[in-house]
Amino acid sequence: MTKGEAKKRGPRRGRGSITKNRAGNWQVRYTDPYGKRRAGGTYRLKGDADQQLAKILASIENNTWREIDNTVSGDLNPKTITLRQASIRYCKGRRNKNGQALSDYTTAEYARLVDKVLTRLADKPLRSIRRDDVNNWWAEVSERTPTQASRAYTHLNSVMRYALDMQWIRENPCRIKNASNYRPAEDPAIPTGAEVAVMLQMAEQPLRTIIALAAHCGLRKGEILELRRKDITSEEGPDGDVWWFVNVRRGVRWRGENDVTVSPPKTRAGIRTLGVPKVGGAEEILLERLQAIPEHPDTLIVSKDPAGKVHWSKSMLNPGWQRVRAVAGFSGRFHSLRAYHLTWFGQQGASMKELQARGGHSDYAMVMKYQRTTGREIDLLRGGK
Repeated sequence: MTKGEAKKRGPRRGRGSITKNRAGNWQVRYTDPYGKRRAGGTYRLKGDADQQLAKILASIENNTWREIDNTVSGDLNPKTITLRQASIRYCKGRRNKNGQALSDYTTAEYARLVDKVLTRLADKPLRSIRRDDVNNWWAEVSERTPTQASRAYTHLNSVMRYALDMQWIRENPCRIKNASNYRPAEDPAIPTGAEVAVMLQMAEQPLRTIIALAAHCGLRKGEILELRRKDITSEEGPDGDVWWFVNVRRGVRWRGENDVTVSPPKTRAGIRTLGVPKVGGAEEILLERLQAIPEHPDTLIVSKDPAGKVHWSKSMLNPGWQRVRAVAGFSGRFHSLRAYHLTWFGQQGASMKELQARGGHSDYAMVMKYQRTTGREIDLLRGGK
């Protein structure tokens, strides 16, 4: 029977299937009213795949099915869909380990990788991206920004695997060995305890508080800049001492210099309560800051304005950080302060579970890099052994 004959007789009853692909996701396929086998989407949860297949088969049954790709909307052609468009579609359908949709925070980060790191490939049709294109891109960016390049390659590979499952492409052009785990020849510099002490001595408020929370509590920059007075609590210990705690519940991301987005942590692991150590000056610095800001519970610990209502813009940290690290003789990134704290924690024999909880990581793979010996002197957070 020809397609024309099928059209005359009208659509016939659809058939479909759900299979698990190599990535562990559930892939929907079905037969359209004219006998053509089609892809209906890839889902992390089988229940979502079941719903999609049922929806497609129902549209065939009641004659409302349209001849469009069910994973690429009618305004996108599978033959011309670009990497940027495919990335958006991939993020929209992706689910985390708990079956939850990606947060706005994570989706924006993937969009930034495509825009800033995968620039030369971003607007090319998927079907035109060859292995040589990926290899040439990698050669250009991997030495300049190795960490970002590795993350971007991982995302590119995921999008291409998704596209392969969706039958948008016939072959995944990502074949670079170890690119997803690529690291430069040397680990990024981690400051010594002496260098951190100099930074804290030279920094003025509120930069002093920012450095203290990163170096002595292991907080991320975005977590620090969304902390509010209500997130700092205290309890009396059994020995009568007062202990202070930082409750991480939210973080900020910047989409532009002053375009701030506040959202919960990417995973449940990011929601955590951290004790402030009584060595290194962190407690004194934090209390000094609390005395200087308004008492309203929603007052930001670090703010543009005296009322504590306006977040720092994206670049406000850089000038002060560059100055104090230069005085301390340190050349690493701000994120190295977090590595300083977590590396020490690992060196002192913290279990993987303890290290994971302290850092707010969702899996063990993220904390493995802190289980190493650097040979540097790192001050003990709790007064030494």
